[in-house]
Amino acid sequence: MLLFKILRTRAKISMRTVIALLTMSAVSTTMVLVIVNMASDQAEEGAISLRLLALMCLSLIGFIWSQHKADTLVSTEVENILHQFRLSLFDKVRTSSPETLDTVGQGPIQSAMTQEMQTISNTLPMLMNGVQQLVLILFVSLYLAWLSLFALALIAVLAALAIGIHLYRIKRVNVAIRDAAEDEGKLFGGLSDLLNGFKEVKMNNLRRDTLISRLHERSLRTRDTKAEIKQQWSRETSAVQLAFYVMMAAMVFIVPIFTSDYHDVAVQVTTATLFLFGPIGSTIMTLPSFNETEAALAKVISLQEELGEALGKQQQQDQEAKARTVNETKTPLGAITEIVLKDVRFTYPGPTGGFSVGPLNASFKRGEIVFITGGNGAGKSTMISLLTGLRAIDEGEILVNGTSLRVDQLQEYRDQFASVLSGYHLFDELYGIDPVNADKVAELLTQMEIADKVTLEGNTFSTISLSQGQRKRLALITALLEEKPVLVLDEWAADQDPHFRSVFYEKLLPSLRKQGKVLICVTHDDRWFHLADRIYHVQDGVFDAARE
Repeated sequence: MLLFKILRTRAKISMRTVIALLTMSAVSTTMVLVIVNMASDQAEEGAISLRLLALMCLSLIGFIWSQHKADTLVSTEVENILHQFRLSLFDKVRTSSPETLDTVGQGPIQSAMTQEMQTISNTLPMLMNGVQQLVLILFVSLYLAWLSLFALALIAVLAALAIGIHLYRIKRVNVAIRDAAEDEGKLFGGLSDLLNGFKEVKMNNLRRDTLISRLHERSLRTRDTKAEIKQQWSRETSAVQLAFYVMMAAMVFIVPIFTSDYHDVAVQVTTATLFLFGPIGSTIMTLPSFNETEAALAKVISLQEELGEALGKQQQQDQEAKARTVNETKTPLGAITEIVLKDVRFTYPGPTGGFSVGPLNASFKRGEIVFITGGNGAGKSTMISLLTGLRAIDEGEILVNGTSLRVDQLQEYRDQFASVLSGYHLFDELYGIDPVNADKVAELLTQMEIADKVTLEGNTFSTISLSQGQRKRLALITALLEEKPVLVLDEWAADQDPHFRSVFYEKLLPSLRKQGKVLICVTHDDRWFHLADRIYHVQDGVFDAARE
């Protein structure tokens, strides 16, 4: 099974040690039962044995130590295994290309990092407890067999029957749980629509009523499904309790009929039977956890394999590209002063061929402002991803300072870009900027006219809960603090108010040009086209016009 394979291949602790500790815990617990029965016999005669008291204390100490030691070892090792899983996924995501992440999808990765990891973290220790309970059942059963073999056989039959019925009935509960999870997911999805689309809902009375009605229906279904689950669990709990009581009745009313000397050990057998109820119940409750753990591990392993396969294809393509440049001189890239696209082509993969761009021919120089224009779907974003090295080109070449860019230089090339792209993510912490120049940040906050709304606390912005335009200003501040030679801005001014849009084009961009940066801006603001040193217009994946 997958769980045992993972524990065998990835665990750094000895499973024999864990099993030995669990066995010691079970033996110690069984000894407590034996000592209680022996002490009860002596108590009937009015005697108290200090030797039995000492053995009781020793057994309790052995139980507490071994149980704590086993729990500590298992819990630590489980978290270590999960840590290794997370590091592996982090590394695979870090080295992935946009195509790889598009293939796998963000949803499965987020689910594996959160929900599946949490499931494994919560259920694996429970499974170890189930193993300990099984060992305890074994030793108590041996003791019960020594007292009355017939009583053990009867309990085994009744217990097997009860467990079989419970597992059969629990399938209905599992189906109801899945239905409840699906209903709850739809309910949360509707809630997201209500919160994220609040303005749209507020503006349309019919949409609001329909959405609220749908939420009401989903909430009712969730209520009914979860109520049914609780009722089924209540019935199952009552059934398990009833099975235990039937076992007790069998010890008192059935076993004496078939054994002649049972009255000598009736109290001990009854005590041992009572003692078995807890471990049997715990073992039964552990079985669903085993299935959950197996399913969660399967999803995590499957994601790793899918990412690994996608990365393998990506690395193969990189190796082929490197092989084509094996005889080229391996010189350092150096600081970028000029970028030239020469007959660059790219096609999105697809069964019949996806959207293509190219051939692209353009140049971007230090101390110049270059505007890129074009309609929606023309290929601007794809061109930007090729220019910045986020996607590998299919044909053509990128010249950096007059030298063709090699595949093994892509990361060094990407490291010289600062950007605020479409669909950007605003980090509240200044990752990778150390040390942070607090005076420079304060100056930029003032320049961006948001010093009254945001401050820098250590390496973290005090808030990022701002308007879209103000968030973009924070993103630009972060990009400028990186002090990279190339700055790429994709529709940056689109969310700015008229005043700050003017500030951006007439003050910020000229100031950055004077600093010697390579400035590349995707824009539709033709009012300021005269400020650009060069304008490229994209249409159907190619530059159909350029204006110097």
